[in-house]
Parts: sequence; structure tokens; C-alpha cells
Amino acid sequence: MTDTLSSDAAGVPAPDPPPHLRLPEPAGWAAFSDFDETYLAHAATPGQRAHLAALEEFLLTEAVEHGLLFGWVTGSSLASVREKMARCGARVLPHFVAGALGTELTFFPDGIARPDPEWRQLLLDSGFDRARVAEAVDRLARLGVGLFPQNAPHTGNPTEFLVSHYFRSLGDPQRDEQSLALVRDLADEYGLGINVSRCNPATGDPADCYDVDFLPQVCGKRNVVRHLCARFGVAPERTLAFGDSGNDLEMLGAVRHGYLVANCTPEARSRFPQVSPHPHTRALLTAFRHHLGR
Repeated sequence: MTDTLSSDAAGVPAPDPPPHLRLPEPAGWAAFSDFDETYLAHAATPGQRAHLAALEEFLLTEAVEHGLLFGWVTGSSLASVREKMARCGARVLPHFVAGALGTELTFFPDGIARPDPEWRQLLLDSGFDRARVAEAVDRLARLGVGLFPQNAPHTGNPTEFLVSHYFRSLGDPQRDEQSLALVRDLADEYGLGINVSRCNPATGDPADCYDVDFLPQVCGKRNVVRHLCARFGVAPERTLAFGDSGNDLEMLGAVRHGYLVANCTPEARSRFPQVSPHPHTRALLTAFRHHLGR
């Protein structure tokens, strides 16, 4: 939080930025959390808001003491994250938000969003090309695998380095997997990163679909974890991550202490062994107190 106000051109004071976490110096721990239905419960019941407030208080009062670097790694854009925070009662900004599946990386050193130039340059150098995505999608259609663009409000505005589609389930897991294996193969052939996971209706997705996201190969939740741990010098044994669905599993596998929250999807639960007995922010706060010694 800042002690002074900035002013706009008319001389009207701008509001203080929201509460935010000060970067630890040095970072002794790093924790990465999915946002939708992991950190933030969309139902926003009074009980869920109370648990959220307890975690925010812990982060504000003890994160620096423990040298904890903390942020959200999410499929939602930063604009969408901000809207959901306001709607569901979240008030504290983390150290960073890796939005749109890590194709945006933003820090908040003074409570003001500051896109990370180092990460953006990495993406620019990747050669990601939306036209190449369109070619791959057209070719998939000719091969009998139809994808349709995502326009759901929760995804936020289209981003420069992420193109998201849905694949509608064929009603047979084996046929679904055959089609999605072809999607993965063509993405690799076209030099594209790919994220495929079963949709989670709790976040606004259709129930009978899969997320199919095309992005630079240097992106993805796993690569965000590796990049930030190397950048801040965090030892592997002092890393944590939390998620609720299939697109979080690579992130959970990239840290020493990975947890699914208790409200995770059946798909994720079937594929990852470590499941917290607690949902949403209760899972994070319980794990922080266990691993950080409080």
C-alpha cells in the first residue's frame, strides 16, 4: 500500500492501489496457485469469503517474514482476474499474475500493474504466429476434428500470444483421446504450444467440452514455474503449487509440494495423487502453515 495519492489531468486524486504484497528479498519460498476455483471460489459464499480473508491476512502479515514469493498462474486474462476479484471479494494483489496460461506476466511492486518486459521479449522471440494456429485448426477440420473459438466472458479479451478453442466431446473417452492426440500432434508439427484439459463448468465453461489452447512453446504453467524459480533463486524443495483441474497438473508436477484442492475436478483427481482435504483458500492456508512453520 502507498501513503500518497496520484492525480489525474484534472487534478482529481486517484484512489490508492489495492493492498499488495512486497517482494521478498531474498525469496526463500515460491508458491503458485491457479485462480479460478482454486484461489477464488466463484460462489463467493460468506464462508468462502471468510476463508479468503484469512488467507489474505496471512499473506499480508507473514509472506515477507517467510520470504514467500506468491502469485496466480491462470488461464484467465489479467482484466478478467480483476473483474472476478471485485465480484467475489478478493482485495489483495499477489506478487505476480501469470495470466492467459502464462502468456501475460505482470508484477505489482507498488500495487500498480507492471508487465514484465523480460517475459514479453521471450514470447516475441518465440515466433508465435496466430496465422499458423488458423492453418492448424483448418487442417484439423479437414481431418474431421472440429474446434470452435472460445468467446466465454470468463476468458477476458483475446491476448496476443493465446488462441483458445473448445473441442466438443464425442461421448466416448477413447474417441475423444484419439481426436485430441491428433490436435497435440499437429500443434507440435506447427511449432505451437498446446494445452488440452477437460472444461470445468464451475468457471463458466460448457460441461461437454475440452479446452484447447494454442500458445508459444515457451509458455504454459510449467514454464512459468521454472522461469520464476530460476529468476528468484528458489530451491526446488521450497516450491508449492495449487490447482483444481487438468490444466494445472503440469504446474503441480513442476514443484516439490503440489496439491489439488478438495473441490477439484474428477479428471484432475484421477490423474494426480496429492489432494488436500480442504477446498479453495483453506487448502492454501493449511499448506502454508504446514510448510512455512506456522
